[in-house]
Formats: sequence, C-alpha cells, structure tokens
Amino acid sequence: METVRPKKEDRRVRYTKQAIRDGFLRLLAEKPIEKISVTEICREADINRGTFYAHYSDPYELKHSLEDQLSEAMEQRLRESGSKRLNSLQTLRLLKENQELCRVFAGPYGDHDAMLKVIARHADAYLEQEILVLGEMSDQLAECLKGLLVSSISTVVKYWLDTGMKAEPERVAYVLDTYCFSGIKGFLDDKDRF
Repeated sequence: METVRPKKEDRRVRYTKQAIRDGFLRLLAEKPIEKISVTEICREADINRGTFYAHYSDPYELKHSLEDQLSEAMEQRLRESGSKRLNSLQTLRLLKENQELCRVFAGPYGDHDAMLKVIARHADAYLEQEILVLGEMSDQLAECLKGLLVSSISTVVKYWLDTGMKAEPERVAYVLDTYCFSGIKGFLDDKDRF
C-alpha cells in the first residue's frame, strides 16, 4: 500500500497566502478583527475575493490559521530539540523568530485570549514538571497554579510583543522563570491554606 504524502504547496500558493497574511496583519494593527472585511484584506493583498475564498472562509479562519502556524512552529522546534518541552528561553527565541506572526496577539487589537490558548497548549508540560519538582499538592491547587501561571506568562509575553520585543529573550525568560518558580514555591510553602 502506498503512503499518502501531504501535498506540498507550490510557490504561487505560498506567495498568495503570505500576501493575504501580510495584508491581514497590517489591517489588524489598525482595527479589531470584527471590523476587518474580506474586501479590505483582498485590497491589501492585491488579490480578488475568489482567491481569498480558495484559502479561507473568513477573517476569523485566517486568524485561527495564523495561530495554528505559530503552534506548529513550536511543535516543530520541540521535535527538533528532542526534548519533551521547550524551556521559556527556547520559546521566547521562537516567538522572536516569528515576530510577524505574533502580531496576531500584539497591539491594541491583539487577541489576548488566543495568546492564552497557545501558551496553555505548550506550557502545560512545563508547568506540570515545575510543580512536581516542588512537591505534592492537590489536583485543585495544581490546576489553580497552572491557570494563574499561564495567565501571568501570557500577560508578560503580550507586553513584550506590544513593546516590539525590545528586551532580549534571555531577560524576559529570566523574569518569567523567576516569577513562575517563586509563585509556585510561595503556594507550596503555605499549601495547607488552599
């Protein structure tokens, strides 16, 4: 039986999708997604509506596609690293390399909820391991800590994105790692109260 290989996109399709993505990101820097029309994206990308609809059903599907691309880049980096998880520095470097793609989350019209989802998807194993290293706790406390830390991490990362990623990834990783470790440890030192 023959193995079915995923169809590779040709250069024209990649170029078209890149033009659509770039146009959409320019518009997203100016206004919220609910105010962005397919016509505006087509004008920005210099394509017709039929070409847009050949790839996406609406601006929301395009946004989700960009979120998925970032998530796939993280998964690819994870496979390349050969480890079970990316540490905060590896993740921040990946975000810096994909700065344009990260604009979906940045700026006044960025999607903070989408940032939470992407971070939660990739932070779970990291946070679980950090929590386990520090000691036993109830499932309820572990879930509470994970939610708190994912929210905090996404807020710091969004601030970093919103400020143009001016701080070096090493500095932001240090802040995140220190905060996460201290936050978890603080709860564990007084876990009988939860």
